[in-house]
Amino acid sequence: MGETFVNYGDGPRAIYEELKQRIIAGELEGGSELKIMPLADELGVSIVPVREAIRILAAEDLIILRPRRSPIVAKIDRRDLLEINRIREVLEPVVLEDAVPRHTPETLAECESLLEQDHRCNDLWEKVELNRRFHLELLAPSSFKRTQSIISDQYVGLARLTHFLVMNEPGLIDPHHREHEAILAAVTRADISFAVGLLGEHIRQATERARHLLNESGTSYGERLQTTGH
Repeated sequence: MGETFVNYGDGPRAIYEELKQRIIAGELEGGSELKIMPLADELGVSIVPVREAIRILAAEDLIILRPRRSPIVAKIDRRDLLEINRIREVLEPVVLEDAVPRHTPETLAECESLLEQDHRCNDLWEKVELNRRFHLELLAPSSFKRTQSIISDQYVGLARLTHFLVMNEPGLIDPHHREHEAILAAVTRADISFAVGLLGEHIRQATERARHLLNESGTSYGERLQTTGH
């Protein structure tokens, strides 16, 4: 990252984006303290928007708040990540099964639009957001709204950072696109069992990719990103 972010007149959201990018880049390593006053001085703002930005990051599990102590950057916990993906692997196919017959030309067009945006996008963090939106849009027609809320909660914080890391790995973007296209094609044909099977396999593959990248050498998240040039 450069010297300072752009326009802090945007308030907490701009500071949140800056800190999030520093975490993604590994500049703020897991376990490191965030000293609010020095950070506010560095950014040229008061401590109020910094505290609010940190509160938003904490809600996404990127920062851990500690009573009467400085907050710290969250570490990626492999067990948490595997649990997150197990939750998705169990719940998303169930919701998709209910969603497929409820899709309309309009909802399918929205899914197709998200895939097209993903194809055109070169920003990896934006691709992570498009991935989240595509998965949730596939499930959106389902009547299982409470379950959808649980699934949506799995896409914040550390899970999004892990997906960023996976997308940053050479050779993984094209398979990711093809899997999404195949799932949407099955949904469009209203082939429920095939769509559900493809989605379950897609999530399992994502889990294995993350497990491989984070486990193999015991490399920390920050070190891993530094070796990939981010």
